Amino acid sequence: MIYEYDFLDKNKLRQMLSLFDAGKYEDGSKSGPKDKKYKHNSEQSDIEIGKMVNVSVYKLMRESEISKIHILNKCSPSLMLKYEVGNHYADHSDFFDMWGTRTDYTCVVNLNDDYEGGEHYIQIGTERIEKKLEPGKLLLYPTEFIHGVNPVTSGVRKCLTFWMESSVVDPTMRYYVAELNKFYYKLEGTMDREDLINLDLIRMGIIKRSSILRN
Repeated sequence: MIYEYDFLDKNKLRQMLSLFDAGKYEDGSKSGPKDKKYKHNSEQSDIEIGKMVNVSVYKLMRESEISKIHILNKCSPSLMLKYEVGNHYADHSDFFDMWGTRTDYTCVVNLNDDYEGGEHYIQIGTERIEKKLEPGKLLLYPTEFIHGVNPVTSGVRKCLTFWMESSVVDPTMRYYVAELNKFYYKLEGTMDREDLINLDLIRMGIIKRSSILRN
């Protein structure tokens, strides 16, 4: 239900950090609560940089295993977010729609790790899961979970956040389809060809009857 993927290789990470550092930043209240006791961060506001980031992220998503496992319909534009010392984002649940994208999954990509605090956390019932991924890794989880970011205690946290819409509308089926796809790709190189074809027939049938595609 909570997934981690390799997303940016060293070259792409370097390029993304270069864009991040070249950007202009404004108060993060633009995309969330105005009260800084709930949300205190900065958001990149340079339109041209935003366009370059969005094109790169969408291309990477389409080419990655992520879109095959989670049946990507579309991605929202990306937010480049900066968390300086004391910055944080308290418990919240994201809006159901981000720029025309239904928010089935929240995606977070860490661009650096030379900071303290600033862990991204996810609340599932009474369990609080904290994540600080290595640079270039992508954290993906169902958007309906309450989540947030712990206060940064030193350094600056640099990250990308965007949302993904799956073609599988029902969240329970979305989970099973993703797990089935992971299982299929794990077995792909080990199974007898005839058995693999039969398994793929079943997989495709389930996906087609669970999916609504968008252009």
